[in-house]
Amino acid sequence: MSGRSVGGFSLLEILLAASLGVVVAAALVQLFAASSRSNVLLSGEAGLQESVRHAFAFLARSARGAGYLGCSSGVDVVNGLNGAWERVVEVGIAVAVDGFDGVGAGNGAEDWNPPLSALPLRGVDGSGQAFKSRNRIAPARLKPGSDVVVFRRVEAPLHRLAAPWSDADPLTVMLDEDSSLTGDFALVSDCRQAALVRIDDTGGGVGRTTLTRTSGSGPFDNRPAASVFVDLDPFGDEDQPAGAAVAHVVTEIYFVAEGSGTNNRHDAVWSLWRKTSTRRAVELIEGIEDMEIMFGVDGIPDDGSRAPTRYVPPGDTTDPVRTVRVSLVVSSVDVVTTDGQALSRRFSRTLALRNR
Repeated sequence: MSGRSVGGFSLLEILLAASLGVVVAAALVQLFAASSRSNVLLSGEAGLQESVRHAFAFLARSARGAGYLGCSSGVDVVNGLNGAWERVVEVGIAVAVDGFDGVGAGNGAEDWNPPLSALPLRGVDGSGQAFKSRNRIAPARLKPGSDVVVFRRVEAPLHRLAAPWSDADPLTVMLDEDSSLTGDFALVSDCRQAALVRIDDTGGGVGRTTLTRTSGSGPFDNRPAASVFVDLDPFGDEDQPAGAAVAHVVTEIYFVAEGSGTNNRHDAVWSLWRKTSTRRAVELIEGIEDMEIMFGVDGIPDDGSRAPTRYVPPGDTTDPVRTVRVSLVVSSVDVVTTDGQALSRRFSRTLALRNR
């Protein structure tokens, strides 16, 4: 055997190697944590984009249709119901777009301008009428300071009149197999006049069908038939009765209120809601923290241009509304930033009112 000794690592070398290993491992852990956190934030950002895309899709569709009355767009609508327009807001087709500016820190009716009592609210004295009281909006769940916007239109299909309609004639239309107007509020119109009425029954018919429209005493009941005819002119004429039609009235009220779910910290979340006509409000998009509305109004409506001249909050003008600028604050339900706050972004979009 050789007399040479076998060399090895000294204690100092081992400690140094171990220290370097710890540093490298810590760096890898930090890199993995940062990458994981980045992926979570990117996923959260994608979720915000998806939520706001859907929210604007709902709002844009309503805005595009607002004011559509068939060929009677621009014609003054006769109210064929007993209640004044401000008492039948769920079907008040005469006003294409309404807005309510959240100016207070609470969610009482007076915390909006104009007062939110113009809408069908639950448990608020003097609030607007609701066709079905159980379908009122619960103001206690509304987000304080968040705006409310309302769009109104008639909805396809347009059911063509099968014969001219006067106060002495039955209201007859052409219905297909998938259509019914029973219990609906509808607009009877031609290119000269338009009237809001309530249809009691369609008789379940297909093709040429007689609609039942009876009068009553309630705010959502019909007035006597003669009251809906301007200068007693019939809707349609003998030569072209199909020029007149009946269409379902749609009112869509958008607002921010407490949602049905919670986040991963068990806190309640805010959501975008929509109440359609006389039906109950439904939750559309979770994570919508706030909605701000500005109306683009035409201060010189007779100059031939439809472009807005300025933007104002709802309730601050009587000038024609040409566009609606919507600003949404969208928050992630489960993702928080490094400072412990929920991931949140503000998005804005201007929606044109094509039928104004």
